[in-house]
Amino acid sequence: MVTMNQPPTRSILLLPIFSFLATSFFLPLRVSSLSSFSPPPSPKNYDMRITSLHRYAVKGLSGECIESVTLQEGDGTFQDDRRFALLYAGNNSNFDQSHPQWLHKDNFLCAFTAPDLLATLRTEYQVEAGDGRRLLTVWSRHGNSNRQASSTPLLVADLACQAGRDETSDFFSELCGKKVICVCANASNVVTPSSTSQNDHDGNSDSGNSQLNQKHTHQFGNTSSGVKNNNGDTRTIHIVNSNTVKQFSNVIQHELEQQYNEGVGGRDNGFDSIQLNPTRFRPNVVVDGLEPWLEFDLIGKTIEVVPHQDNDGEEDQSKPTPLRFRITARTVRCAGIGVDPLQPELGILDVPKLLTKHFPQHGPYLGVYAVVDGSSGGNICVGDTFRVVDE
Repeated sequence: MVTMNQPPTRSILLLPIFSFLATSFFLPLRVSSLSSFSPPPSPKNYDMRITSLHRYAVKGLSGECIESVTLQEGDGTFQDDRRFALLYAGNNSNFDQSHPQWLHKDNFLCAFTAPDLLATLRTEYQVEAGDGRRLLTVWSRHGNSNRQASSTPLLVADLACQAGRDETSDFFSELCGKKVICVCANASNVVTPSSTSQNDHDGNSDSGNSQLNQKHTHQFGNTSSGVKNNNGDTRTIHIVNSNTVKQFSNVIQHELEQQYNEGVGGRDNGFDSIQLNPTRFRPNVVVDGLEPWLEFDLIGKTIEVVPHQDNDGEEDQSKPTPLRFRITARTVRCAGIGVDPLQPELGILDVPKLLTKHFPQHGPYLGVYAVVDGSSGGNICVGDTFRVVDE
């Protein structure tokens, strides 16, 4: 008798169970993992269009808009930016023009120590290419008018010579009620008889002109950022992102509207849209096209100037090396920007407190400092672009 093997009944019965388990558990896991997959975020765009350039020849006084800046080899900042300062005479022993060191702003008559007073003035600074004169002109603003100034200047002085700086010292000493001295670094005693002090307008002229050294080597900066991050060099460039200022403005607007609606703070009328002027933050460069606060991502990175006529064109290998800057630090804000003479209707704003309250992740910081990277020099113009250098 032939005996045939019986089929494995138990194994056959278990097959549907394994199939059910695979369908119920493993397939959903795979589908779930696929559905949770998301593509990597797009790379951030750090290109910044330069919308305005500014220079502040005298620390604490109003600046002027300029269309372009040429940096020569060895220059560390814009021509004559914060080259002069109004030092309180009681602190004169702290400053040596032959070996200048960075000094805290409370040593000076400036926006930090006298914001309301200096907001009543409008100043203009002009470098005469022919004879090297550096003319400071001061006007009084009309009451609370935010853009007008008196037609007759209160002061016209040539800061390139000692007589002009003395006249400036006397003017601001009388204005603030304290003795101040207009100081600068490395002023030489070169006499050029062909050039006279601007004091001629009141009959108090020099027999010659004590010229400044050509190189601007010491900047009366607001912070010691340059000293700390650029081998002791005080010279920096201050960059402000206009979109960051807009976002900051929006939260202030919202807070003031809440105070008005709740009857807090003595507000008895509504508010138009509040948009702080980026120049309140005393920048050298204002940029646009960058998302708010994204400039803080650039600390430690290098940016270069792309001329506006080249933004859409191909790179020309024959062109000189572009002007480059290294972003070194965020800019800490102080009470000196609480008053903006261009927007007196806003009154006094506690900018550091408002920044810390509404943007605690950043604290009392707005803007970044940069230093010139390399020494080849170059040009920077309104309409140019800052672009991050791939390293």
